Amino acid sequence: MFIWLIGFIIWIVCLILNIRIAQNKNRNLVVWVILSVFFSWITLIINLILPPRESY
Repeated sequence: MFIWLIGFIIWIVCLILNIRIAQNKNRNLVVWVILSVFFSWITLIINLILPPRESY
């Protein structure tokens, strides 16, 4: 039970971090939230590595 709770908390933290990073880098939030739900920490790493998108 306790290990499941820790995993769930880490998943929520990754989701929140991905949302904030995507907003700061002018990315499509819907895409990054969906990716983060399924691939939480992998998406976080990719989101950190990619450069920001330019605004039009």
